[in-house]
Amino acid sequence: MSFRRRFVYLVVGACHSRRAVLDVCHTPAATFRLHRVNMSRFFYPQPPAAMPPPPPDASAMVDARLPRHTMSFYAPSSSSEEEHYDGRMQFMLLGRDRVLATDQTGRAAIYDAAAHATRTAPAFTRPKNDPVSVAVGDDALYVLDTSARPEEPCFEALVYDRGGLRTGTWRTDYYDDWRCHPLPPRPFPGAYLDAVGAYTVVGGSDIWMSTKDGCTYSFDTARRAWAKQGDWTLPFQGLAEFVPEYNLWFGLSSTKNNHLCALDLAGAAKRQSSSPPAPRNVWEDLKPPKDWRPERSYLVHLGSGRFCVARFFDKIDSDMDVRSTTVKAVFTGVEVKPCGKAGRGLQMIKHKSECYSLEEPFHWVL
Repeated sequence: MSFRRRFVYLVVGACHSRRAVLDVCHTPAATFRLHRVNMSRFFYPQPPAAMPPPPPDASAMVDARLPRHTMSFYAPSSSSEEEHYDGRMQFMLLGRDRVLATDQTGRAAIYDAAAHATRTAPAFTRPKNDPVSVAVGDDALYVLDTSARPEEPCFEALVYDRGGLRTGTWRTDYYDDWRCHPLPPRPFPGAYLDAVGAYTVVGGSDIWMSTKDGCTYSFDTARRAWAKQGDWTLPFQGLAEFVPEYNLWFGLSSTKNNHLCALDLAGAAKRQSSSPPAPRNVWEDLKPPKDWRPERSYLVHLGSGRFCVARFFDKIDSDMDVRSTTVKAVFTGVEVKPCGKAGRGLQMIKHKSECYSLEEPFHWVL
């Protein structure tokens, strides 16, 4: 079974470690740990063509332990109690196995999980406190801070550039390296958390974003220019990914249950319609217990029509007069395959689900 991506990265944090480096006030630094989840074991072996796969129970989950973390990150701490973003970090995927870590000062580092190595990265012009990041190819990451005001340097691209002499411009260095490039500010107003509800890459180079004000905008990475697509929002939440095998985008629907769905955004781009594109297919991948409160969900494309659906829930535990909350993380392997006459339809096959209990309040799935 071939995978474009075999590993999914889960970062959990905002806990304090006794082993962390202490600052001058002897306050433990906030600790963030990266876990590397091997998704190949989440999929059943391919059966012979004449034998359909056994249908697993759609509600079945196996309690499991997260694999041991492969890297820890420590955020700088401040002695001021008024510092709102004290001890905060953000994590973004840069390519297939590279993780970009940045702290509240704007400083950054790149961790190559496959090589288990780190390298320095340029600091952002402004710290990204609530970023939306979109990779275009393997050598460019576009990062928008939705908590910044539009007139502030909130939109930047981290690009792998070639050093040396440029036409009409002398460079002070000759190294091939990652560099930050400021981009035109976003056209939509506001400075608040989660301002962007849905985003994706269309046509290989255009970034589409739907905002809480009910509009969808696009950014042309070649021309470095914004445009408005329409007074509607994309019908999914978070990142949707393009799957070339089906010429469709797959994401998690913006409905209450965030089901997996397929969409034709290429057609929407051609039509310039006044209404949002409608999902072609919607599938249910998980039935959580009734006392679990859904918090956030992520979809990661693994290649060849295979996905990891990561869902996080809050479970309230009551012990006499003490109430505590446990974070439940459920990772599920699902596969989308053609069906029907001439394979024109699509079906979802649910494979295995594992449930992890987490104590840390913050998490990223990359």
